[in-house]
Amino acid sequence: MSVVQLDSTQTPEAVATTFVVVADRFLGITADERVHTVSGLVALLRGGRFTGSELVVHLGQGLTRHDLDYLEHVAAVHAPQARVRVLGEVAEPARRHHVHKYQHSNVLLADLTRTDENVFRAELRLDSDNELLLDHQTGEHVQGIVVIEAVRQLFLAAFELEYGVRSPQEHFYLVWNNVDLRFTSFLFPLPATLHAQLTPVSVEDPGKLEFVIETEVRQFGKSVARSRIEFAALPNERIAQIERAKAAKAVTAYLAASA
Repeated sequence: MSVVQLDSTQTPEAVATTFVVVADRFLGITADERVHTVSGLVALLRGGRFTGSELVVHLGQGLTRHDLDYLEHVAAVHAPQARVRVLGEVAEPARRHHVHKYQHSNVLLADLTRTDENVFRAELRLDSDNELLLDHQTGEHVQGIVVIEAVRQLFLAAFELEYGVRSPQEHFYLVWNNVDLRFTSFLFPLPATLHAQLTPVSVEDPGKLEFVIETEVRQFGKSVARSRIEFAALPNERIAQIERAKAAKAVTAYLAASA
């Protein structure tokens, strides 16, 4: 938790105001008057809405340190008598080699932790410029495809943290064999956590390691989605040979069918 005090002066008539701030991308959830986007809150501050108030700001999804600096600046200029408390942190994303993502904005996990052998936990981290949000973000909830990708990143990270570190010189390609994912509630652009249990199925053959991982996405203690994924890890050179052979057969089949 961080506390930002813009001015230590608080008048007796100050009114406590508590709300959530989310990135502009998540405008839909601001149908609830207790939620503001960054732009919406800036407009209210500039309009003198919170002069002399005590503001308790809970961080939702999509905010950056730059956003917070901007809000602090606007509040200092337009609500100099206000005392602002910011509850929450702007989390750093998981390392890209854990989740197999190059772009910072596309990493959906933060505070990734191995809590026990084969047990993992992470915070959901939604960047406003995430690739899955750029073309389709409607309504108040977060689209299901984001949950699927977050679960995918967690199973990749679980493998890397449990087995990848044992042979850092090896490079594995992870292949989905079966996925069962069930949604049990909406996910909203508010804090959420992911939990995973990785179970080795067959790890005797270094040329093909097989696992099952069960994951759960939770928001405020309530399950949002559960999944069970069966996957295999193969050395890159082996999967390249398999893929090349299958690609050649696919091209042959396509040309034969088109003749």
